Amino acid sequence: MDTLRIYRNGQERLAALAATLDENARTTLVPACPAWDVRQTYAHMAGLCVEVVQGLVTPPTRDEETARQVADRAGMSLDEIVAEWTENTPALLELVGSQSRRRYALPALDVWHHENDIRGALGMGPRTEDADQLADFVLGGLALAWSSDLPSVRVRATDTGHEWSLGEGADLTLEATAYELARAVTGRRSLAQIGAMDWSGDPSAVVGRLPSLPAPENDLEV
Repeated sequence: MDTLRIYRNGQERLAALAATLDENARTTLVPACPAWDVRQTYAHMAGLCVEVVQGLVTPPTRDEETARQVADRAGMSLDEIVAEWTENTPALLELVGSQSRRRYALPALDVWHHENDIRGALGMGPRTEDADQLADFVLGGLALAWSSDLPSVRVRATDTGHEWSLGEGADLTLEATAYELARAVTGRRSLAQIGAMDWSGDPSAVVGRLPSLPAPENDLEV
C-alpha cells in the first residue's frame, strides 16, 4: 500500500474540506462513528498523528486511546485541530516511512476511511481513489488468518479485476467494487449490507468474519 501518499493526500483534502464547513456541519454527527461529530472525528485523526509521533501510542489504537485523543481536544476549534494535525503530519510521514511493519500503514487506512465517514455524514459522495489498495491491505490480512473451519471465499473487485482467496478453493464467491469491499471489511457496512452483496451460495457462515473492525448496527450509505 502506498501509505505515505494515501495519508498525505487524505490529510490535505480533509484540511481543505474543514475550511469550508460552517458550524452546523462541524457539529454534524458521523454515523460511521456514532460517538463523534465531524469536529471530534478530526480531533481523533489529529490526536493519533501527534501521539504516534510522540511515541505515546503504536497502531492499532484502543478505544480508550481514541477517546482520550478526542477528549484532549475538547476545547479546541476545528481550525485549531487542523492546524495541529497539519503541523505534525510531516513528522508522522517521516516516521511511517522508516518502518516496515504493517501496523504503521494503519494511519493511512484510518484517514482514508474517516474521510469517507465525514463525507457520508455531510451528504457528500465517496472518494474512491486507492480503494483497491485499501481492500488489498485488509483482505490480504484476512487471507493469511482465514480459518480452515470456514467456507472458502473467492473475492473479486468488479472494477479492477483484483482477486483474493480466503481459504483453499471457492466454496463461495463475493463480487463488489473495490470501494465497497474496502468499506465492508473495515467495519463500514452492516452485517445485513454485507450479506446482501453479490454472493454465490449462502454467506451466513462467513458474513460476521469479514469485518476487521466491528460492523455498524445501522446501514451506511457511503
